[in-house]
Amino acid sequence: MNRIERYLGGVVLSHSLLVMLVLMVIFSFFEFMNQVGKLTDSYTLGLGAFYTLLKVPVYSYEVFPIVLLIGTLMGLGSLANQSELTVLRVTGWSIKRILWAVLKTAFLMWLVMAIIGEFVAPKSEAYAKKMRAEALNQSFSIGSSNGLWVKDDYQYIHVGRVISSQDLRNIEIYDLKDGKVSGLIQAKQAHYDGVWTFKKVKYINLKAVQPSEQMPKYYDYATVHYDEMTRSFPLKPEDLTNLDIETRYLSGWDLYHYVEFLQENDLDASSYLLSFWRKVATPLVVLAMIAVVFPLIFGSMRQVSVGQRIFLGVLIGMGFHLINQLIGNVSVVYQLPIVLAAIAPSIALLLFSWYWLRRVD
Repeated sequence: MNRIERYLGGVVLSHSLLVMLVLMVIFSFFEFMNQVGKLTDSYTLGLGAFYTLLKVPVYSYEVFPIVLLIGTLMGLGSLANQSELTVLRVTGWSIKRILWAVLKTAFLMWLVMAIIGEFVAPKSEAYAKKMRAEALNQSFSIGSSNGLWVKDDYQYIHVGRVISSQDLRNIEIYDLKDGKVSGLIQAKQAHYDGVWTFKKVKYINLKAVQPSEQMPKYYDYATVHYDEMTRSFPLKPEDLTNLDIETRYLSGWDLYHYVEFLQENDLDASSYLLSFWRKVATPLVVLAMIAVVFPLIFGSMRQVSVGQRIFLGVLIGMGFHLINQLIGNVSVVYQLPIVLAAIAPSIALLLFSWYWLRRVD
């Protein structure tokens, strides 16, 4: 970057950080007030404040596109009000060149937020839920009624209740052989300590018996009881933890992993697939958010108040977010192409901005 590009980038960065700070204070305040209403003897005020602090990376990643939109609109708007953009245009800087200079900073900011979204926010969200659940003596939501089903080529597994990521109750494992059930393992509980250990186990071995060709086949069974036994289990504690986190909070790698897992088990993976492709499409969202600012700034160089710019940025950002959510949910419900639903709103906004910008330039 040359000096002018660094100056433009610094203006966008400073205003975006200011917007992020204000939004995080607002979100944190409401989150903390929400946690205050849940306080108990074990879930103290300090834990509620710590839970709120753990939610900050999650919120910052979620609102980043809107923050970037408002920050860029405020930053470039202040330069427009001071006629600095006019001076740049007179010295030979085209709108496209200014756009490219701002995009460099925007994508550097996105890179930082992508790292937060991939590595910090999922762990922070998982730990926050685990900490609060333990303090309130809650179990995982997936273990509330129907339990959890898992399937692979060799077994069906039903977990009656997930107490925590390392403690399971009422487990049934149906062994398969040639596509048929060959045995059943019933365990009262399972605990993870490097490996899964099942306790109070009853093993029922099924065997097909046909005394002669003239007589029908029947099944005989033998039952064996064990106090403890170890056995391979397809889910790890971190998998069980992630299953209780909303799809939009998972990292891209976890989303990809769960899409494969659900598809292998012939389960609906649409919501996970939509969240995965939304993460992939985030750079396109960043580009669209920056692009829509330029016709707004260069299309009207008269004095506009900061409040008007903030209102306009919030209006555009929230409108885009609502349309994006609507199209995504409709695609999941009606089984429309997920990839198209994830990127179509960004492409539409980008094309609209490009057309508008051409009319202004």
